[in-house]
Amino acid sequence: MAHGIPSQGKVTISVDEYSSNPTQAFTHYNINQSRFQPPHVHMVDPIPYDTPKPAGHTRFVCISDTHSRTDGIQMPYGDILLHTGDFTELGLPSEVKKFNDWLDLVFHCQHGRNPNA
Repeated sequence: MAHGIPSQGKVTISVDEYSSNPTQAFTHYNINQSRFQPPHVHMVDPIPYDTPKPAGHTRFVCISDTHSRTDGIQMPYGDILLHTGDFTELGLPSEVKKFNDWLDLVFHCQHGRNPNA
């Protein structure tokens, strides 16, 4: 991270003190400046995967960075699945197919269908 500082028509670049340690930078800015949690965003606690969905509600299921490790994930029923981050480890076509097959299985389980029928 760098900040430009104008000085007599030239820009001087100063290096952020945390630029060599991204983890420390994230922690510092997250805690000290609320940089990653704007004031209008309210954090919520996750609910257990088997909690029934109240009638008339839409349930978002959010997962991320599965890195080809979808075996054993306990997926709650949801209306919308949002997967962010990496879903493969190496980006191999076989990993993409495995993930796609897993999504198909999740879809069929969510809708009470037998994916092997």
